[in-house]
Amino acid sequence: MNMIRTLAGLFIVVSVLPISVLAYRFTGNIPFEYSEVSDELCLNQLREIMLISYDLDYAYDRLSFIYQNKEFTLSEVNEKLILQPGTQIYLTNFDEVHFERKDGCIYVCYSRKGQHYERILCKQSGIHIDDFSDCALRDAEHNSGEE
Repeated sequence: MNMIRTLAGLFIVVSVLPISVLAYRFTGNIPFEYSEVSDELCLNQLREIMLISYDLDYAYDRLSFIYQNKEFTLSEVNEKLILQPGTQIYLTNFDEVHFERKDGCIYVCYSRKGQHYERILCKQSGIHIDDFSDCALRDAEHNSGEE
């Protein structure tokens, strides 16, 4: 009786194994860019900080602001976008990064592997949720044109 159970179990494993290998190969070939998903998650965290920050001061290569009564600077260090003081890393492995002001909104612009990205961070002066949503709407319209 044990021999029959063992043989039945072995038969099931041998039958399922080729299907599992084919499924693994199929799902392994689906192209997916993890860095883009990671970028969006990190930028969303940064947007949350920017929503409650004030006294924004931006230049081409840095963005300074007051958050929780402390001054912080967001800038590029060794191909990483870092919030200082400290070393909170938001973007990595990019070729170039800078900040731009368009329509009263601050954008972070970066390139990686020949692909250029522009993502909104905040409203430049006096962050208001209504104003931010207007900028976010423009950002969504702009990004829909990239595809």
